[in-house]
Amino acid sequence: MKKKIKVLHILNLVGGVEICFRQICENIDTSIIETCIVCQKLVNKSKLVTSKGEEIISFSIPIAREINPIFDLFSIIKLIFLINKTKPDVIHAHSAKAGVIARIASFFFKIKVLYTPHAFSYLSANSKFKRFLFLIVEKILRTKNTIVLATSNSEKNQAIHTVGFDQKKVFVLQNAINLKTIAEDKVLEKTLKGKTYICTVGRPSFQKNLEMLIRAFEIVVQNNNRVHLFIIGAGEYSPRKDKIINMVNNKKLNARITILPWISRKKVQTYIKNAKLYVSSSRYEGMPYSVIESMALSTPSVLTNTDGNRDLVINKKSGFLVDICDDVQMANKITTLLNDTKLRNKFGLQANRLFMQNHLLSDYLKKLTTHYQKNI
Repeated sequence: MKKKIKVLHILNLVGGVEICFRQICENIDTSIIETCIVCQKLVNKSKLVTSKGEEIISFSIPIAREINPIFDLFSIIKLIFLINKTKPDVIHAHSAKAGVIARIASFFFKIKVLYTPHAFSYLSANSKFKRFLFLIVEKILRTKNTIVLATSNSEKNQAIHTVGFDQKKVFVLQNAINLKTIAEDKVLEKTLKGKTYICTVGRPSFQKNLEMLIRAFEIVVQNNNRVHLFIIGAGEYSPRKDKIINMVNNKKLNARITILPWISRKKVQTYIKNAKLYVSSSRYEGMPYSVIESMALSTPSVLTNTDGNRDLVINKKSGFLVDICDDVQMANKITTLLNDTKLRNKFGLQANRLFMQNHLLSDYLKKLTTHYQKNI
């Protein structure tokens, strides 16, 4: 009997990264892969389990989004001890911060690090100096033992042309979801049925750029006295929540915009399914699960033309792509789809076809397992 491949995952278990990891650990073949995890302390989160329902024990280290030299050094030192203790065959680091910690700690071992950025850190910088600093860190950590598993072709291009990775060390593994996890909250379904609304999923932050969406929605409501906007996901990490709430209040849109906390995936999918369309005003993305879910649910989208979004939507065929921060263009495209049922249905069907072709979890796991096998 062949020895199992022990994979040590390193991540901050939150948002899209959490969705990604839970899908991996809950569905990957346990006869081939043994899963270990290093993450932040799990508070108010459900257990991590394998495909057989067995609980996965997690090791905790602080993996904060922000740079903190003291905590980050402590995390690196603790991770070195954990790698020595668990003796993994391969390390899989999810997100930029985990990627930095994992690659530095791996200097002391002959272990390959599979690095999935889920959007490179320098994309989140709102100043030229921060962008320069974050990019320099990524360039320094192009180690010999690092393999990039990009979530999209756009992320692959960033890795090769901006960060400078050898193209032989960069592969695309597009995010995917399990069709079996697409579900509805029946009670919520009854509440939403027949309502005219659009929705977005994303914490109030620089990345999600909700200010643009609110400005665009303000234009939309001038010509539509029924449409509502649901903003879903103002939960664990929402640095601009107060700013967004104040903006909604100042524009007197309280009755037309509802800001919801981070809710269950079943409820999120129910909101997306019953929406007239899904919207995203993001400045950057890795490959957003909420858009993939909208595709699976045949809900058309209006998205900003940025990395991640443009890898999912074909402009004018499965949705609309608009320029970042062009409020008027976004408002016009939202209005077009709200007013044209036939076009909405056409875009929704095409979106679903693209989902079936490119984003099934079964295909994702086969490719991921192959990468683990190749890099032990």
